[in-house]
Formats: sequence, structure tokens, C-alpha cells
Amino acid sequence: MTITIFSFLSALLWSSLLIVAIYLLRHTRFKQHFGVLSMVMLYLFCAVRLFLPIEFPYTLIAADSVIYPRIYSLLMQDFANRPLLILLCCLWLLGFCELLFRYVRQYRKAIYSITHYAEPWDERTAALLEQVQRQTGRRIKVHGCTANHIESAFGIGVLRKYIMLPARDYTEDELRYVLLHEYTHFLNHDTVVKLLVTLFCMVFWWNPVVYLLQKDLEQTLEIKCDLSVARMLNAKERAAYLRTILTLMKQPRSERRLPFAATALFRSDADAAIRERFETVMTYAAKPHNRAASAAFASVFAVLLIASYAVLPQPKFEAPSSTEPGAIDFDSSTAYIKQDHVGGYWLCIQNEQPIKLTEADVDFYKQLHFQVIKEHS
Repeated sequence: MTITIFSFLSALLWSSLLIVAIYLLRHTRFKQHFGVLSMVMLYLFCAVRLFLPIEFPYTLIAADSVIYPRIYSLLMQDFANRPLLILLCCLWLLGFCELLFRYVRQYRKAIYSITHYAEPWDERTAALLEQVQRQTGRRIKVHGCTANHIESAFGIGVLRKYIMLPARDYTEDELRYVLLHEYTHFLNHDTVVKLLVTLFCMVFWWNPVVYLLQKDLEQTLEIKCDLSVARMLNAKERAAYLRTILTLMKQPRSERRLPFAATALFRSDADAAIRERFETVMTYAAKPHNRAASAAFASVFAVLLIASYAVLPQPKFEAPSSTEPGAIDFDSSTAYIKQDHVGGYWLCIQNEQPIKLTEADVDFYKQLHFQVIKEHS
């Protein structure tokens, strides 16, 4: 397995095409037939394909003598003497470092606010979280806080997890549904997914296509969380769950924005997204998840992943004629390798005397598809 400039370009092309496909599928009825999990698998494909730009031994090389040679010349020729390419690489690194620094600063600021200005939950809220943990059947350690001036409940944190609640008066049912929603985000590892996609967008910040991936990710995770909650509720409880979101949205909103790393119950400027979530939960019972369709899609996904590594375009150059005195021009059409009866190898060129080859020479010429003919004793 090797990584080359062409395997990287191929990975970039595949992942970019799939990101565009995800964006288009998100605005169709795709989820109704294949489920939200299938969308998440597509996100995973994009990340895996771009972060593993590998050329496998079985990869077929598609030689191109028109387009790729020009790309090769642009990227590889006299790299050390091309200040523009060096400058672009430096800009790539500086852009990533700047975005990473801003993200870390925002994240640390959010955690600092939680640990220094937020108040711990009261006993009632802690007891309701215990009920939620028993309802889900899975228990993970979560720290709970209440704070002023936040627009919505949200969960944040990867190693140390927090659920933040606005300082408001909740009914018992409202509080239970809010806790269930945010706790389910942690059960689904949504904060980890958001972190990985954010890092993915930081690394490839120069590719405008990756921002489509980030744009739709949040809504996909919210719908996935809503469906996970819906599976634990009956029809009456699902309606109450949606009423809770609607009631909290109508309350006065804070001017302070939530950090992107957070998994919020709702965003104040996302009315269309909330409508989509409502429709998904309301039709959950009427249109149960099609397991056969999801299994078929998973199979297609696996085949597509393997197929993306099967063919790799690379440039094809015609070998230049040698200008050295006494040099002989030959290729696989005018020469072959002969193996004698004692195991020795000879390069036989048309109208020339055979040339003794070493094992390294033989391996080299075999890679160039020279024919090997055994001499009969």
C-alpha cells in the first residue's frame, strides 16, 4: 500500500462528489426510504475516503496521456524551485492552524463559562436524569448545570460531558423530555461526530465542498436523535415531546449564540429545520424504518467504498529518445526477457546482443510488462 499525489487527488475527487451527493439527497425523500443512519454512513464514507488516500496492490492504473500529465507537471516539476507551490502549502497549514486555534479558544471559553458561572442542577433535575438513564437502559457519566442567557438546552463535551439548561421554569414532563433529548445525543456519540467533522473541515478548509458536509450534519444528527427518542415513546408521548420543543422555542430567546460543538435542543434561527424534525417524528409510526432497504444500501455503500480504490488515474508519458552516443531505445514491443536453463535472465533486444540481468533488473522490467520467456533445455 502506498500514498501518492494521484491517490490523494483521487480521494479528494471521490469525497467531494459524495459530499455533493449527500447535500442533494438531504433535500429529497432519501431518509424516508433508507433512514437517517444511511445518511450518517455517507458522512463516514467521505471522511474515510479522504483520510485514507491509499493505492492498494490490486488497484488498476488507468493511464492518461492528455489531462493527468499536465496536472503532474504543474504539481511535481521542480517543486523546490516553484515558490508558488511552497506558498500554497504554507497557506494550507496556516489556515488549518488558525481555524484550529479559533475552535479551541471557543471551546475552552464555553467550558470555562460552564465551570465558573453555571449553577449545578437541583435535586429534582438530578432525579429526573436518573429516570432518563433507567429508561434508556444505558448509563454514562454526565454533569448537569443551569445558566442564564442561553437560548436552548444543549450538550457539550467529549471526555467530560455536560448538559446545560437555561434558567427557566419547566414542568416535570418538559424537563424529562429535554434531558432525554440531550442524554440521547451523548448515547449516539453525536458530540464526537461533530468534532471529527469539524476537524475534517479544518484540514480541508480550502475545498468549498466540505462546508456542505458541515452545513447538513447538524440537522441530520438532530433528526437521528429525535428518532432515537421516538423509539422509546408511544404516540401520546411523542406528541408531548414535540409540544415541549415548540413551547420552549416560543419563550424569550437570548442574544448569545450556542457553540457549534454543542448539540442543542433547537436553534433559534432554524424554523424550517424544526418543521422537518416535527414531520419526521410524527410520521415515525406511520412509516417504520425499512430494514431491508437499509441493508441493501449498506451493501451498496461497501461495494462503492471498495470500487473507489479499484481504479486510479495516472499520467502516461512517452519515453523520450535518448541522445547519448551508443544508446539503444527499446520497449516491451521490441524486447523481452529470456530465462535460460540455469535460471539466469537476459534482456533480448531486437537486432542487439542479449544483456545479462540481475534479479533487481528483472523485477523492474516485469513492472513495465516485459514478457518473460523460458528457454527449453
